[in-house]
Amino acid sequence: MNVIFLIARDSIRALLHQRLLIALILVSLGLTVVSTIIMNFQRRQINDEFLDGADMNSPAFKNMSEEDKRRMQETMEQSMSTIEAFFYAAGSFGGSLVSLFIFSTAVTSEIRRGTIRLTLSKPISRIQYLLGKYLGGVVVMAAYAIIASLAMVVFSASSHVELSPVMKWAPWLMFCRQLMLGSLAMLLSLFVHPAIAGALAFFAGNGFYSVHNPLYYVLPSYAPFNIFFQILQGAFVDGHDVALLTLYAMDFVILMLLLSWWRFQRKEVC
Repeated sequence: MNVIFLIARDSIRALLHQRLLIALILVSLGLTVVSTIIMNFQRRQINDEFLDGADMNSPAFKNMSEEDKRRMQETMEQSMSTIEAFFYAAGSFGGSLVSLFIFSTAVTSEIRRGTIRLTLSKPISRIQYLLGKYLGGVVVMAAYAIIASLAMVVFSASSHVELSPVMKWAPWLMFCRQLMLGSLAMLLSLFVHPAIAGALAFFAGNGFYSVHNPLYYVLPSYAPFNIFFQILQGAFVDGHDVALLTLYAMDFVILMLLLSWWRFQRKEVC
């Protein structure tokens, strides 16, 4: 176990020195900031149009009928839900890119450089090496999930927007989805080029197929982890559903790691 932790630590250190990874994280944060600015601008326009400068005591607001006030309130709530949904989408998409990059290159980058030969020449089994590499990626993605959580809190406070109840599950569901993407990308990278592996992993969800297509029942299901539309519609996500999705993600990750181990055992690296 100590060997796995040591490999994970070295993997994290190496990831933090990769300029492309840092650039991806910065781009992800930039997308989040830009989407927030755009949606806040639109929200202010709605405020100016419907609330007369957000002055509830203005004559224009007092003379409105109850029906108009109700419709105005619904419009405001919808605009806030839209802001939250796009904020979530930007953070989720950026995290997916980071995850695909980390896991698709975790093992294959060292195979291409030849440094894996030195590592495996020591008393380290291939399963320990594989798990250590994956654990390093998990730690980095967990840190990204924490940053995303803090960003949501800052976003809510700075935008004066009360977060939807479903948003409390957003970081965890993003984290689970990104680990699923990463585990599949790691497996595919042992067969094809990392860039191709990342693209295949991203588009391998069964959401692209109908229930009448056999692939729908074979490919992983990413859609339940995406709560964009739940945020947009103000829907509720039950804790029981989140627990089931967590178990689904864990099963999928374990299966992908077992297949990766099987492939890695047979891959020529020396």
